[in-house]
Amino acid sequence: MLQVIQTLDQRKQQLRQCALLKMIGNQSLAPESRLSFTPAMLFFVMGFKDILHIMKDEKSTDPMQLSVNVHCDEDSYHWQWYLKDLERISQGQKFLSQKGTDMFSQVWSDDEFGARQVVYDTIHLARTFSLPFYKLIIIESLEATFECFNEPVFELVHTLGRQDELEYFGVLHAHAEADHAMEKTDAAQESEAYNKHEPSKHETENAVFIINKIFDLFEQTFERWYLASEAVGGRVAKTAIAR
Repeated sequence: MLQVIQTLDQRKQQLRQCALLKMIGNQSLAPESRLSFTPAMLFFVMGFKDILHIMKDEKSTDPMQLSVNVHCDEDSYHWQWYLKDLERISQGQKFLSQKGTDMFSQVWSDDEFGARQVVYDTIHLARTFSLPFYKLIIIESLEATFECFNEPVFELVHTLGRQDELEYFGVLHAHAEADHAMEKTDAAQESEAYNKHEPSKHETENAVFIINKIFDLFEQTFERWYLASEAVGGRVAKTAIAR
């Protein structure tokens, strides 16, 4: 598993350097403007629920698949937190105040295909690499990408003093993610079969492929969210890169 862990660590270091995360963490910018990308997340957050649904198998007795099911159940309702926060964040309020047809046209526009593709391609990966070991690799990769994302977001929301008000972007979600990390050391949560699994060369190659594919997709998705922030925030993005 060493190569899998090393690949995850390398890709996390790389993702943390992307323009979106630098912009969110840029303390020289107006704090509220650094949340201007949040409406662009709508398709992914809602689609993430479907990614999890695809990976579940309630009939399986495989220890790794049971672990997959636990992960999926724990994260399957986070979209509800996001929708509540969208109504509380100023840019989200503006987005939701549009006519429904304008809103849907924006989410499904050609320009936003890159942000939707992460959902389509991750579902394709889950169906192509359908063994429980690979599903856990997909879950590890998704959690790793959002570990990078959540770090500056939770810090920003704390700076705004809205950590208790916001749910997806606040303490509620932060504590849920922290609990995930703690429970991974518990065999009842993270399958002992997965922790002790020694993947073959073929499995390792596939796992590394999955990790790189998911991180490539998120680099593309984060770029779209960043450009969405630039569109509504004017000079925000240019300033973020310069600093």
